[in-house]
Amino acid sequence: MTVKSLTVLAAGAVLFITAPSFARDCGDGIIGDWTTNIGATMRFEKVDGQTGMLSGQYIPASDPDMSFPLTGFVNPNGRDDSKAHYAVPVSVTVSFGEFGGITNWSGTCSMTDGKPVIETEDLIIFPMADYYWSHVVDNHDTLVVKD
Repeated sequence: MTVKSLTVLAAGAVLFITAPSFARDCGDGIIGDWTTNIGATMRFEKVDGQTGMLSGQYIPASDPDMSFPLTGFVNPNGRDDSKAHYAVPVSVTVSFGEFGGITNWSGTCSMTDGKPVIETEDLIIFPMADYYWSHVVDNHDTLVVKD
């Protein structure tokens, strides 16, 4: 946690106000590098303030020199403080280009122990499979802020 300071000049007096500020949160703070369960990096580079469209790069753990474009949405709207829990909906899709697969991660970002965590359900789609019913695999993934 970092601390932001604000200096206010009032009637010749200097007043320092400090408030906690987290390096990341689930709204605008989603920008940056996140690690998946398998050690890949999702680099969220931009969120359009009007539409919530998210863009960035997926970097596989097996080859950090390779990357694939990612796109998706984050929607921090709809907060209702009368409800017990608030989480930001997040959805990200990556097309693995020449390899032919597509993966979609859909879930929520919420604060856990003061840190943002994205919990998702994933659909991993393979163009080639042993059986007609095995082209799509579902999975759970937890994305955490990369150190």
